[in-house]
Amino acid sequence: MKIAESIIEWYHLNGRPLPWRETRDSYKIWISEVILQQTRIAQGTAYYQRFIERFPDIESLAGASIDEVMKYWEGLGYYSRARNLHAAAIQLMTLYNGNFPEDYREIIKLKGLGRYSARAVGSFAFDNPVGVIDGNVLRVMSRVLNDFSPVDITATLNRYQEIIDEWVKNVPSAPFNHGIMDIGSTICTPTKPACILCPLEKDCLSVKAGSQAFLPVKSKKLQRETRYFHFYWVEKNGSIAILRRPEKGIWGGLYEIPNEEVRHENWEAGICRYPDSEKKFEFKHVFTHFDMHLRVFSIKSGIDTDSVLCIPANELKKYAFPKAVNKIIQRMQ
Repeated sequence: MKIAESIIEWYHLNGRPLPWRETRDSYKIWISEVILQQTRIAQGTAYYQRFIERFPDIESLAGASIDEVMKYWEGLGYYSRARNLHAAAIQLMTLYNGNFPEDYREIIKLKGLGRYSARAVGSFAFDNPVGVIDGNVLRVMSRVLNDFSPVDITATLNRYQEIIDEWVKNVPSAPFNHGIMDIGSTICTPTKPACILCPLEKDCLSVKAGSQAFLPVKSKKLQRETRYFHFYWVEKNGSIAILRRPEKGIWGGLYEIPNEEVRHENWEAGICRYPDSEKKFEFKHVFTHFDMHLRVFSIKSGIDTDSVLCIPANELKKYAFPKAVNKIIQRMQ
């Protein structure tokens, strides 16, 4: 099809040279796709190289402890990705003798692999004839089709999947999918798209209609909230109090220092429930859906929280902490 051929021709001349594109190793491609799900390429590349160096294959990842895997993921966020990677590696060793399945229907059975990542690995590693849709591809497709259907609803996603699967028929899927992603990332950008440089300009219905700036359409805007937390630095005899977070929720499975969410009025009043507390500093940490305001206190008494571990201060680096907690540790030390 003309659209697919234009994309592939453009990609061979202009595609970004990325390390995971230089291999057909399904394991390395899988790792890269999971890292890049919620991470910019500039940041993700260093994590990918470090992760692959420590865990070069499925067997080494499956055989590692979850704490070590989380430590190598530290700072990337969305930590369920690391837990799912580890669980899927164990699945691969148990059910597939350490080999990555080629069939999309088998790939999607692995822990943490949804429609996007299963199709991506299938295309980039095995050239499965499927289209891969991420946010950049959604934007390109909505503009090429001049489609004002909300791109964040299931019906639109399903229809776009059928369309892109039709586009990719009878052409190599890997360069097609890499190409359309790169077009969305570098040319068909959210604002001020460089249509004159786009290989799809002549086929793009929104260019003809002059409607690029209004696409894509989303059904709802993200509603942000603000939450307030007190974090407690408890140090006794050279040891620091830490605890492990539940696997579900923010920072799932990571370690933290004791803390609690507080009401806005208590935050404004500066009220801390530990009488021997000393306020140290405060800062804001931004999540996708909310802003977290953190106020840090040093306290001398014990902490009334279950499951506290007392760790020598010089051993804190062995544990995986979220970025905000690492910031507290660095300032307090």
